[in-house]
Amino acid sequence: MISTIKNELQGKRVLLTPLQIENIYTHFAWNNDPELNKLDSELPFVEESFGEFKRRFEFLLSHPSMNSQDFEIHAEDGKLIGIIEISDISDHNRHCTVSLTLGDRDYWGKGYGRDAMGVLLDYCFNTLKMHRVTAEAFEYDKAWKKLVEGMGFRKEGTVRDFVFRDGQYWHKHLYALLDRDYRPDDVEPDLMY
Repeated sequence: MISTIKNELQGKRVLLTPLQIENIYTHFAWNNDPELNKLDSELPFVEESFGEFKRRFEFLLSHPSMNSQDFEIHAEDGKLIGIIEISDISDHNRHCTVSLTLGDRDYWGKGYGRDAMGVLLDYCFNTLKMHRVTAEAFEYDKAWKKLVEGMGFRKEGTVRDFVFRDGQYWHKHLYALLDRDYRPDDVEPDLMY
């Protein structure tokens, strides 16, 4: 069975840590941000009360899933700037799905997302021994698509008219990176996310 022990993972500019209860107010603010919801959820934005969010967050911390791992992304100055997740971990098939949200806009476009994704991919392939890592991207999320493509993911398909946003339907693109194609040194050096 895959270990679900949550480690700290160090990158060049970021530190990935397990979710921490003391950061609940930051997570709550990101959870109630309509723009972030548009980028990382297919569900329409609905503001959630702090009490309801606190119950969900505490349950997540006290009952971790066997097939997912959530990490906070901290910048080199220690500031919490986002979250990154591995979900749908299949021990038997050796595959999983990754997602990332930089909640702090001051860190957008400066390479922090790229560094966090590099750390997570290294963990997926070299520690969890995954064969296949997948990612999904809504067609309007150009920054996320550029990041996964720049990290070596290949587009494998499109789910047409998947999500309804801003009065129209948008596609969802499906990406995958196989262990045999994983080349951390080949990542586009100027890729900013």
